Order: sequence, then C-alpha cells, then structure tokens
Amino acid sequence: MRSFKLNPILLSLAASISFSAFSSEATAPDSQGSESSLKLEQIVVTAQKKVEDIQSVPVSIVALGADKLGNMKMRNSQEIVSQAPNVQMLGSNGDAQLVLGMRGVTQSDYSPNGSGAVALYVDEVYMGATPLASGVQLFDIDRVEMLLGPQGTLYGKNTTGGAANIMTTRPQMLGTSGYLDVGVGNFGYKTVSGAFDTELADNWGARLAFTSSENDGFVENKLANVENPSQIDEQAMRFSLMYEGDNLNGILRVHKSRSRANHSSILLIEADGGGENGGVGLGYTGYAREDLGFHETESNRVEEKEFDLTGVNLTLNYTVEDYTLTSITSFDSGEYFVPEDADGSPFKLLEDDFFAETDQFTQDIRVSSSYGGAFNFIAGLFYSSDSTDGATRYRWLADYGDGIMALSNNCEDTFFYGCYYANSYEQSRSTKAIYLHSTFDVTKAVSLTFGLRHTRDTIEIDNYSSWYGEAENSYYQESDGPILGSLGLDNESDEIDDANTSGKLGVDWKIADNLLVYGAYSTGYRGSAFNGFAFAPEEFTSVEPEELSAWEFGFKSTLQNGRTRLNGAVFHYNYENQQFLIFDAGLQYLLNAGESEIQGAELQLTTQATNKLTINAGVGLLDAEYVSMRYAGVDLSGNTLPSSPEVNVNLMLDYDLWESDNLWVQLHYDGSYISKQYFEPFNDDRLAQPAYSIHNARVNVTFGDESHKVGLYVKNLTDKEYVTYSVDLVADWNGLFFFRGAPRTYGIDYKYTF
Repeated sequence: MRSFKLNPILLSLAASISFSAFSSEATAPDSQGSESSLKLEQIVVTAQKKVEDIQSVPVSIVALGADKLGNMKMRNSQEIVSQAPNVQMLGSNGDAQLVLGMRGVTQSDYSPNGSGAVALYVDEVYMGATPLASGVQLFDIDRVEMLLGPQGTLYGKNTTGGAANIMTTRPQMLGTSGYLDVGVGNFGYKTVSGAFDTELADNWGARLAFTSSENDGFVENKLANVENPSQIDEQAMRFSLMYEGDNLNGILRVHKSRSRANHSSILLIEADGGGENGGVGLGYTGYAREDLGFHETESNRVEEKEFDLTGVNLTLNYTVEDYTLTSITSFDSGEYFVPEDADGSPFKLLEDDFFAETDQFTQDIRVSSSYGGAFNFIAGLFYSSDSTDGATRYRWLADYGDGIMALSNNCEDTFFYGCYYANSYEQSRSTKAIYLHSTFDVTKAVSLTFGLRHTRDTIEIDNYSSWYGEAENSYYQESDGPILGSLGLDNESDEIDDANTSGKLGVDWKIADNLLVYGAYSTGYRGSAFNGFAFAPEEFTSVEPEELSAWEFGFKSTLQNGRTRLNGAVFHYNYENQQFLIFDAGLQYLLNAGESEIQGAELQLTTQATNKLTINAGVGLLDAEYVSMRYAGVDLSGNTLPSSPEVNVNLMLDYDLWESDNLWVQLHYDGSYISKQYFEPFNDDRLAQPAYSIHNARVNVTFGDESHKVGLYVKNLTDKEYVTYSVDLVADWNGLFFFRGAPRTYGIDYKYTF
C-alpha cells in the first residue's frame, strides 16, 4: 500500500492509549466545582440492538443527537456524513439518491433496482432499495448512529461498508408538548416543521411530526422562460402511537413523504476544454458552455423529479424474566421518477428518464437475554421481500445545435441521431436469515464476542425488454413514442440464488472504568445484482456478491473525570468482487472488480474544553487501492478506489457567548476537509475532485424559559465550488459529467417550544 503503513498508526494508537491512561490518573476530582468537574452528557446508542453507553460498545460509532443535527441544519440523509471520519457521500444522482460510503466501501451502481454497500435503517427498518432510500427525509430525529465496518451479524447483507441508523423521536409520555420551527433563506428558501406530543392515557402516548421545505433553485438558468434547476419542494409527516406496560411495550409508526422538485445540478463540460479535439463541442455538435459560471446553466429541460414514500412499521417488546422478545414488522412503498437533462444545454442532446416503484415487507423477530451471569445473547430470524418495477429511457440527439439553432434528426436514418432507447423489467428479491450475537465475560475486565449469521437470497428478474424509437415523440408523455424495433432483449428472465455466512469474533478489555480496548475480526457481504441499465444483450449481466473481511483494533477512553472522550480505531480490509458500473462506448456494464485492500484509522475527540466551549473533532486516514483489477485490457491494479480520500477531517465547536436568567447566546461552527478523491476506477484527474473544505456557522439566541429560539446560519461560508460525482462521457459525448455541490446558503429560523 502506497500511502502509509499500519505500523505508524499502531504506534499512534498506543500513544493515544497511554495518553488516555495518564490523563485519567492526572486529573483529580474537583470538589470546588471548577472547570475540571465538568462532564459530558452520556451518549446512549442501540447499535447492538440494545440500549448501551456508546463508550461500552466495542464498535467504531459516530452518533449525532438532535441538538447537533439542528445546529448543522441538515435536511436529508445525504448530509449526515459531514461530521463523521471516513464516511463519504457519493452524489451519483445529485440530490435524488442517497449513496453512502464508509472506509472506502461505496456504491457506483445507481440503477433503480440496486442497493448500496452501506445499509440505511430508519427505526431499525432497512431502507435498501433506491425508491425507498431516496424518499427518506430528516425531521424530528432523536439521533443518527453510523456504524463503521462490516456489520454482517446483527444487520446482515449490504453492510460491507457499515450501517447508518436514523432513530426518530418517540412519544414522550409527559403530558402535552411540542414545537414549531419556521425559517427563510436565500434562493427563496422557506421551511416549516414541528411536532405535537400528547399523553393519551396512563400507558398511551402519541406524536405527530411534519416538515415542509421549498426554494427557487441554486443554479441560475440563463435560458428565458425556463425554471432554475436544483429546486426543492418536499413535505413529510410521521404519526407515532406508543404503549408502555409492565412487560409489554410497543410503538406503531405511519409515515409519508413527498417531493416534487426540479432535478439536481448537472454540469457537463467539454473534455479538455476543446483544446485537443478542435473545439467540436459537447456531443460533437459545436455547443460548449463558453462563458457560463459554475452555478449557471442553459438547460432546456427542467422537469420535476418525483419521490413518494409511504410506510408503516410496528415494534413490540415483551419481557418475561430474563428474556425480551422483540418483533419489528414493516411495509414500505416508494415511487421514484428522475427526469435528467444530462447535457445541461439548450439542445436535446442527451436526456434521460429513470423510473422505479418498490414495495417492501420486512419481519425481524429476536430474543435477547439479560442473565446475571457471564453469558448473554441475541438470537433472531429475519425475512424480507421486495418487488421493483423499473424502466429507463435515454434520448440521443433528438436535435443538435450548430451553436445557433436546433436541427431535427430522424432515428431510422442513422440509428443514432434522434433515437430514444428504453428498457423495462420486473424484479423480485427475498432474504431469509438466522443470526446469533453473543458475549461471554471471561473475567470482570475481559469479554469475548461471537456472532454468526446465515443468509439465503433469491433475486428474480422477469420481462426484461429493450427497444428504440423516435426520441422527439417520447417527451412529456407517460408512454413511449412509436417503437421502431427491438434492441435485442425481449421478455428476458433470469434468477440468482445465493447463500452466505458472515460473522464476528472479538475481544474487549476494560483496562479501567474509563478505558476500553478491543479487537475483532468480522466479515460482511453485499448481495448479487442485475444490471438495471441493460439495453443490448451483452449488457444484460449480473454480478456476484461482494465479500469483505476486516481486522479492527480500537480503544474508547473517557478522560478528565468525564470531561473528555477520545476514541480511536485502526482497520485492515480484504475486499473481493466490488460491484461497479462502467460506461464504455455507449454501453453500461455492471461488473465485479477483482480484489482490493483497504487500511486506515480514525480518531474522534469530544471535550468540554471550558464551561462555555464544547469541541467535537475527528480525523480519518484511508488507503484504499485495487490489488487485482483489469478492464478492457487495462491493468488498474494500484489505482485508488472511488470515493476514498486519503484524509478527511471534521470539526464542530459550540461556544456559549452569553448566558443569563432570560437570555442564552450560543455560537456554533462546523466544518470539514476532504482530500483529493476520484469517483471512478481509472483515476482520471479530469474527473477528480481536488481537496476542499466546507465551513458552516450558526448563532442561536434563546429567550426566557427556552421556549423561544432564533437562529442565524450560513452553510458553505466561503462559497466553495466542488463536485460530488463524475462520469467519463468523452467517447460518445466529448464531455466530462459532474454533479455540483451546493453554493453558499444562509437564512434565519425561529423555533417555539411548548
């Protein structure tokens, strides 16, 4: 591995542990109430399917509570990564699709029928399929937990990278309470959210939460009478009904979200600035962006993307003696439509539509022990099934410009100019699993962890067809224009059956009450998949499961009598069969990479530096490269994996500027640094995102009894221009394709709590 070796990391880890032990001894309790007696609040997580202090869990976890999420003004699940070391967000469809990466394990396949390598859970319900994950909105959240590393035992498949848990706020069972939060900002931003919570009876409580946001778009469209891209217009609600009895408790949640917003910000630029090919323009049509700024466009097609997500889930816990039986049942339905002007030009050069509708049912039933002795366990059965109807339409050169005007094209004359290419299919998946997670206390200080999960997967794809027709007749209608012929796929069907056994073996040693060290070997896998972007017979491919084995060593320390937390970890992965999507001469192939190695480290610090200042900081180091990887006769061994920056740093500061009986003024800052990263396996510098930093700030003013709070905020303070995804479209379109990041935004909000 070329960037760094584990030896110096292990030395730094040892030094950190030594510092932890020294600091805990050197800081004595202060009975006079000075700053040395300050303590951080306890962080409680459910990462191991039970309530635990985060410092006692031998897993690398990043947890963000409601206060931190509010200060960072997070709107959707893509934004949760900014304060987590070695966690990346890959915007492979802009704001339209969540793609998380952890420690270099990510997803390049953005087809509607696929699932990512980092599992997303909302209230312990898996939201894997694209139409489901894309509809998740962050509102009325209690906390977000990010578990780094493979989670093959308790979470199962599609966790080669890790898992993200979004836990919503439960009914409080404390009379009647709630809040209303309204705000405005630049680019016409308007938002309102709130919750109403009430105790219905001695054992019953209910909570209704909602959110609504809209803006005018942050990319300026220079075409007359055409709206700006990157608008948002979304609403969501959630109703929760909870019962708490002596032995039985349960919560029923019903949720619905809706988004009708213009598609995210696409940037297609002429390759090499036109210098190496005579300036022939995008798609060899003569058109180039010329004098347009980074956040400007001349897009002729700005249509609404549509996401709808509806679901219901029921969680029941029944306790008898030393056992708790838990049942989690869910049904979710998501619809997904993304119209895309991929050329970002005033002409119909390359314009796409992506459709999908998914229905999912899941059932998790488990039993947990609470023995007073050395041994305890969690054992369970899991079942899920989902069905997806998917379709994709590409339009190529429905017209093309000579730089002055559009020219009509006839598909049958060229089989290229003026054609649309479409596919459709039906996919069904089912997963059955049995799992065991157990711990055994060898001594009071040393514990062993053993976990095992066996999974059987079935994927069936039916009625896979592809065809072509006149592109000009396929706009603004639900069905295609006249079909001129088949592309070679006619009601094709196929099936994949997989079985996998994943597990974990670990040991943790509680050296002192304030210091835990741990080591573990674990495995994870990502299930097989079909290419949802196949049009020609040679594209109709499937991929084998990804498999990952991981060594991890870490520590968790609480210093200065509870005033500081310092946690760290080092890891080494062997990664086989990474799934990736690649473009080649107008075709898209879903393939498996050979073998990769990933190693790195994380360090997280939280400290109550003074009675006014709280600091959260993290650093992630990563070295992720292909060991064995060839494509089209090119040896890519030694190249860096996509979305694997060598260094990323996060920092959060909260400073109480003023506090009295009637007024509290708090200053908040959060920022992140990400070193250079690639988004594709060829490591083309033209498609790379250089190192960059994002800075955000906020001022909170709280009045009276803390029922009124006004906040002023700015995000991307320096107005940094950056991209979140890229694709090589040089061969067919003489273009480099990017998704832009958001520019500087700012605003004011007011929150009333009752």
